[in-house]
Amino acid sequence: CRMGLEGVVSKRADAPYRSGRGPTWVKSKCTARQEFVIGGYLPSDKTGRGLRSILVGFHEGGKLHYAGRVGTGFSGKGANELKAKLDALTAKSSPFSTAVPKGKGLVWVKPELVGEVEFRSWTSDRIIRHASFQGLREDKPAEEVVQEKPKAATGKPSTGKSTAKPASGGKAAGSITTTVKLSHPDKLLWPDENISKQGLLDHYAQVWPRMEQFVVNRPLSLVRAPDGVGGQRFFQKHASAGMSDKIARMKDPTDGEEILFIRDFDGVAALVQYGVVEIHIWGCTIDEIEKPDQIIFDLDPDEGVDVKAVREAALDIRGKLDELSLPNFVKTSGGKGYHVLVPLKPSAEWDAVKGFAHDFARALEQGAPDRYTATLSKKARTGKIFVDYLRNGKGSTTVAPYSSRAKKGATVSMPVTWPEIEAGLPPNAFPIGDKTTLKQLAKADPWREFFKQGKALKRG
Repeated sequence: CRMGLEGVVSKRADAPYRSGRGPTWVKSKCTARQEFVIGGYLPSDKTGRGLRSILVGFHEGGKLHYAGRVGTGFSGKGANELKAKLDALTAKSSPFSTAVPKGKGLVWVKPELVGEVEFRSWTSDRIIRHASFQGLREDKPAEEVVQEKPKAATGKPSTGKSTAKPASGGKAAGSITTTVKLSHPDKLLWPDENISKQGLLDHYAQVWPRMEQFVVNRPLSLVRAPDGVGGQRFFQKHASAGMSDKIARMKDPTDGEEILFIRDFDGVAALVQYGVVEIHIWGCTIDEIEKPDQIIFDLDPDEGVDVKAVREAALDIRGKLDELSLPNFVKTSGGKGYHVLVPLKPSAEWDAVKGFAHDFARALEQGAPDRYTATLSKKARTGKIFVDYLRNGKGSTTVAPYSSRAKKGATVSMPVTWPEIEAGLPPNAFPIGDKTTLKQLAKADPWREFFKQGKALKRG
């Protein structure tokens, strides 16, 4: 599958070679899966079925490249619902930059909806084969959809010994050891800031006593930059060749999807060795896949929105959560915004938690429509702050507390206190290894009681 081949044909070892189909021969097909932008559809000529197929594409060089048609995977009800959404976005001309085969009744639509598609392979001219529609992805902006390509492994970690000392309360709290030895520890992941793989591992050793409860035994997604943050970066949520067994795997009991997680500091060291520059987490543990233990509101400001306005938004959210008697914590994003989190006792399931977060975000928007939006599209957030509630869906992720960010400055997403936000703390205040960061880690841990303060979510 990583080689882009269709699959493997295998024969039962003790069976003779005979032509023709039979139980001694098995074809194991590869399947690929990614998001595509919907740019048009062909209506069905069958009564009761709204769609025959949808036309999909991906962005490249600022243009929408046509990637083929998807004609399976729709239920009758689902096809009608999708057609209704597409009909609200009809356009006069094709949004694709490349030629599209004609079809009877072809309808063009504005390229705003994103669908997840499972398919067998790509053709030489980058058209998908044997595609099946899996559903809409409301958490992915259409303009961010590009062709996903499999990546080769960057090399297996060798075994050895690496030791780093963590800071806690300004003092060393003993030594953290790992059996993972970094290959090329001096390789710079943030060249401009002179932060190497070893420097990143040393950071995680410093914060591990605080970070552990937020990343161990929790589904992960990874942002990798094997050649440093100035090179190609990609998002990875499944295992690939050469991945250390310190990065554990399991199957989601509900749909069989592979899930990555770590059990200990060795796992973090393996992530660093693998070129991971951002660690993203689900809002649940592997033991309670269907029941989140936190809610996150990610404040994402439009270009030009002053950081003071974003800070005021975080404080506004705190006030409204206080009114609901919900415990709340805040951390810097390491970028332009802040993350406000609510710890939960894992009782409500994903739909309920996401529904609450959506209602909360819409209430903010309705109360101050000139300041907030709960709509994902860039057009809707012009001059506003997007209150991103979509990270509260199953499989959606957010950057972990204390994780590095693949951003200029080699910043960290740092848990802080509300008085620090009130005093004007910026979202990108904490670079790896910086004096400001070390001073912050010398303070009492502001999130030590995070999960102990969790409440069960009750909707009234």
